Amino acid sequence: MKFFITLIFFAHGNIILAQQDSINILFYNVENLFDTKDDSLKNDNEFLPSSKKKWTSSKWNIKTNNIVKIIAANNFPEIIGLCEVENSDVLKKITSHYLLRTKNYSIIHFDSPDRRGIDCALLYQSNKLDLLSMKPNEVNLNGRKTRDILSATFTHLDDTFSIYVNHWPSRYGGRKKSNSKREIAAKTLLKLMDSTYKDNPNYKIIAMGDFNDEPLDSSLLNFTNYSNRSLELKGTIKYQGKWQIFDQFICSKNFEYKLMVYRADFLLEEDKTYGGSKPYRTYYGPFYNGGFSDHLPIKLTFFGP
Repeated sequence: MKFFITLIFFAHGNIILAQQDSINILFYNVENLFDTKDDSLKNDNEFLPSSKKKWTSSKWNIKTNNIVKIIAANNFPEIIGLCEVENSDVLKKITSHYLLRTKNYSIIHFDSPDRRGIDCALLYQSNKLDLLSMKPNEVNLNGRKTRDILSATFTHLDDTFSIYVNHWPSRYGGRKKSNSKREIAAKTLLKLMDSTYKDNPNYKIIAMGDFNDEPLDSSLLNFTNYSNRSLELKGTIKYQGKWQIFDQFICSKNFEYKLMVYRADFLLEEDKTYGGSKPYRTYYGPFYNGGFSDHLPIKLTFFGP
């Protein structure tokens, strides 16, 4: 358990140590975390040993080690939201890593209807948090289903909080052309959050994810009754030389929290085209780069009641 120590001074000189319990939540788009097996029900052919990418067990091991390195560097957050994971096997490989074995991470994952088989997932420390519920929530794009919004509700001491993990439709085909898809995802999430708030106004509500839109884009302007301080972040993904904030937290307004982008040097490489740095990713097209992801992780910390 993590504790922050506050010194409280009284007039007669005595000092009382007050401890505040904190919960840390990490979100990370891990960029195509696949196993090496062919799933006949999904289009995972791009990530097989026989593919142009030559996705092997050795490369999968490196990818897993890289993700674990981030988790350890962030002092093993109580909750970890992930997107672009293929299945529960790739998650079990993470939680069984020697650095995480003693951390009591449990897995929440449901297979979603994504054509490529990439899903959202949660890892949580079951020795610190009690799971009340979990559910995949359908996002229907006018007859075609996309990645589910994963929801889970936890208790910790006298606190209850609901989590929503998102990976909204991409900008494939252009931002304007694809915008209606993200609007549908936004309205689906808003309905889920509003329902939770109406039934349980004391719950802390936290949505996180790769929204494929920035905080001031129309899809995210739907959340006026919630707190989105993600503009404080200095970019989580870089496209054509411009840092963008696709990875965000959206929260209910009944609690205080801190936000950060985890921008360690080992997650970055030189941007030889546009200058500065950029995320150190695993592949560029078919060419193996050996890095982490095209996104940077983000972290939220809040304190108990």
